[in-house]
Amino acid sequence: MQPILFILGLASILSPSFYSHENFELTVDRKLSSSNCTMGYLIANGKSICYTLELPWKDNLNNISCIPIGTYKGILRYDKKDGWRIQLDNVPNRTGVQIHMGNYTTQIEGCVLVGTDAKVENCSVLNSSAAYVKLKEAFYGTNNPNSTPNKKITVTFK
Repeated sequence: MQPILFILGLASILSPSFYSHENFELTVDRKLSSSNCTMGYLIANGKSICYTLELPWKDNLNNISCIPIGTYKGILRYDKKDGWRIQLDNVPNRTGVQIHMGNYTTQIEGCVLVGTDAKVENCSVLNSSAAYVKLKEAFYGTNNPNSTPNKKITVTFK
C-alpha cells in the first residue's frame, strides 16, 4: 500500500464522521397529553422510528406518572423477559424506568411503551414487538448484531 493512501485511510477512520454513531440519542417527542395517557414519537439519532405511550402527568409520582421533561442517561438491560431494553438513570425520585414492549397504559408503571401504530381514542400503541425490533436495529445498526457497541445512550423527553 502506498504510504499516502495508508495515511488518508487512517485519517478517514480516525475522523469524527467515521464514528458518527458512537452516541445513541433518543428523543420522546410528546404530542398528546390527556388525563388518560401521554403519546408521542420516538426519534433515534434524528429519525422517527415509532410511537410512544406513557402514563399521564401526575406530578412525577412513582408508578402512576409519565417521566419528567429532561435528558437522562440510558443503560442496556438484558435480564428481563424480552432479553433487551433501555433503562433510564437518574430520573428524579424514580427507579427502574425503562423503554419496553406493551400496548396499553395498564402495562406501564411509569415507563415508555413503543408501537408502530397508535390509537389515540383508547390510549394504545400497536405492533409493539415490531417497533422494538426497529429500536434495536437503530441501536445496533443491524438486525443481526454479534456484539454490543460501546455507545453512550441519552434519552430526552420533550
